[in-house]
Amino acid sequence: MKHATRWAAAALSSLAASCVCAASLRIVVVGAEGRPAADTVVLVQPAAGSATAIPPKEPVVIVQQDIRFQPYVTLVPVGSTVRFVNRDSFDHHVRSLAGGPLGSIPPVKEFEFRLAAARGARESSADLKFDGAGSVVLGCHIHGSMRGHVLVSAVPFQAVTDAAGSVTLAGLPNGAAELRLWHPDQLTEQAAQKINLSGDVTLDAKLNFNPRRRPPPRRADEPKN
Repeated sequence: MKHATRWAAAALSSLAASCVCAASLRIVVVGAEGRPAADTVVLVQPAAGSATAIPPKEPVVIVQQDIRFQPYVTLVPVGSTVRFVNRDSFDHHVRSLAGGPLGSIPPVKEFEFRLAAARGARESSADLKFDGAGSVVLGCHIHGSMRGHVLVSAVPFQAVTDAAGSVTLAGLPNGAAELRLWHPDQLTEQAAQKINLSGDVTLDAKLNFNPRRRPPPRRADEPKN
């Protein structure tokens, strides 16, 4: 998450240097029944200008730990490098899978490789560069229940909601913009919303479905019930 914070700050600083940026946008996303929608991607495209998200200089890290991909949803700009790290004491695979209804959306990048078990402070890792916009589901041959998601976007202002379904974007240019939401559980696209940015803005947004509730993390050494 530290790498993601650094590249987000760098992207906003670059945009601020080229325009008058005074707006701050806080968005609270809920599901169709009103429950907070964590792991929702928020994309804001200003109507003026053609700026795109700037990839970070350092790799964005996705960790395999406690038989999970962490974070569950990773959002990166086009051109970013993602570093996959295994911190469990046993081997993992990392492979790309199709997403969407019945696997109808092919992965933006196809890959498959094995990561050896961590040995003390020594971790195995592999880097992949994502050059095109789109999504990919992450899986593991060895542990079929493991799932993660990567969304690659060129939209200049982007973030993922926290456990309360909330996220704040700062340094946006004043004026008209388009708001889009994406969630890995969605079966259909979320409708775009036209918004107007000026000063500090708070918006409520709703998905057209109810995201599945994910079970709490389980330690790799914790016995199954």
